[in-house]
Amino acid sequence: MRKKLLLIDTFNFLHRAYHALPPTLTDSEGNPTNAVYGVTSMLINIFGQLKPDYVVAALDSIEPTFRVEDFTAYKAHRKPMEDALASQIPKVFEIMKAFGIKQITVNGYEADDIIGTAVKRFSKDVDVIIVSNDKDMWQLLGNGVAIMIPTKGNDVDWIGPAEAEKRLEMKPAQLIDFKALRGDPSDNIPGVYGVGEKTAKKLIEEFGSVEEIYKNISKVKPESLREKLANNAEEAVMSKHLATIITDVPMEVSLDECKYTDFNRAKVKDVLQKYNFKSLIKRLGFDISGDKKEEDKDQLSLL
Repeated sequence: MRKKLLLIDTFNFLHRAYHALPPTLTDSEGNPTNAVYGVTSMLINIFGQLKPDYVVAALDSIEPTFRVEDFTAYKAHRKPMEDALASQIPKVFEIMKAFGIKQITVNGYEADDIIGTAVKRFSKDVDVIIVSNDKDMWQLLGNGVAIMIPTKGNDVDWIGPAEAEKRLEMKPAQLIDFKALRGDPSDNIPGVYGVGEKTAKKLIEEFGSVEEIYKNISKVKPESLREKLANNAEEAVMSKHLATIITDVPMEVSLDECKYTDFNRAKVKDVLQKYNFKSLIKRLGFDISGDKKEEDKDQLSLL
């Protein structure tokens, strides 16, 4: 049986937890811990289900990424991170460290690119499981690569190449061609002005890729669509570049460095007590005798 590498899209779940759980979750000093609680709950659930052999928590670069340098409007419409969320990032790193998880960040690259590089580099040796609800990750699906989306409780949604193709109505790798044509408002990727979802899918079905569309642009019908494509060729090529996850990030990390055996129970208990996560302490089977009875916060869990 092949060993398993778990790749965690860290900030994806940090944002998800922050917006899903109430801000009333705080530590003893009144500082918000809702995002920290959600990420920790997710980790406990995942480790309980998967028993991975290797684990990586992928992190976004603090420095501007190459996408911003290439296209200044990339994600420019997004609001700055709220202080209540930003203040919890170091706490999440502390949780990750207590669990013994290898954290990787590379200046100039997003977490997606770190995950993409790990997939390309290690999937020939181990089965890869990406934990994220970001559909951009679907372009990385292939033999031995699956995506796990935690939902509620212990439920998860598993996405493999076949499931993705059925839902997308195209091959997972063609998602970047779809975004090149349709654009992606969530990331401010422009696409081809005037091309919608149905038209983009039809073009991909007929030609296969953006490159093939422009090689055979004389065959595109009707004429109005051909003109839109011709007038927005530069935008289409740039949009595909922005949507493509990089798979050759310069990171000096070996698979062996990502080895995961089990977390240090004393360290994990200490950090959970620090943030008053009594229900998570109980879930891990730690003794909390003598503590006052507290409402079980698990009912608040988004995972």
